[in-house]
Amino acid sequence: MSYFIFDGVLNLGKQYELKGEESSHITKSRRLRPGDSFLVQDQQGQRFEAILKSFDRNSLLFTPQKPVAIPPASSLRIEILQALPKQKALDFILQKTTELGVSRLDVFCGMHSPKTFRASEKQHHLKRWQRIVSEASKQCGRQFPPEIHFHPDISAALETLPECPNSWMLVPEAADAVSWKKISSSGDDIIKHHRVLIGPEGGFHQDEIKLSLRSGMRPVYLGPRILRSETAAMSAVSILQFLWGDL
Repeated sequence: MSYFIFDGVLNLGKQYELKGEESSHITKSRRLRPGDSFLVQDQQGQRFEAILKSFDRNSLLFTPQKPVAIPPASSLRIEILQALPKQKALDFILQKTTELGVSRLDVFCGMHSPKTFRASEKQHHLKRWQRIVSEASKQCGRQFPPEIHFHPDISAALETLPECPNSWMLVPEAADAVSWKKISSSGDDIIKHHRVLIGPEGGFHQDEIKLSLRSGMRPVYLGPRILRSETAAMSAVSILQFLWGDL
């Protein structure tokens, strides 16, 4: 069941006030009434079943009744390095990879990314993306949403990102591409941490491919078909979670 967010720390049996969008969602969208129960999580990640006591137009009062078990986070750390695609595709990537357990998403302006994106509006876009992953986390029961970062280009992203022992690039028709299903799963470096570089709708520029390979990324083969950006992201995360994660 999805939960709601309380900006503070909760304790059993005490009464708290919830304001803003979360309150409106409970009373107007979910149409809960006094005596009904719902799930609420505080800023420390504690989750409770709570009882709605009363509400008005702008807020509601509730009391946490009992703690609720939280699904464990994936033992596999997956990071997506995503060249900026169209907005609709990026929204899909943010939402679905959050549900699949991705740990971090780094977005950068690729050479073939849409030219309508304005880097000067970075904070506006980050706020919107964070809202999307937060809503996706609440919907799927995940405790905390993934980190989201923005970079002006792939060079800046590769210079900023911490080292990852298993860094992959999804490029069709690469002669030296590897297949994940043929890699042995014995070794802690394979089990714990992966990063996947995914291009926009127009694919990577050759300079971006060369730079990525020089940085240590390895091309990976996901089949004979060219995948859309959002399909590639979902497929990559699903495969990694199946092979070494919790699917």
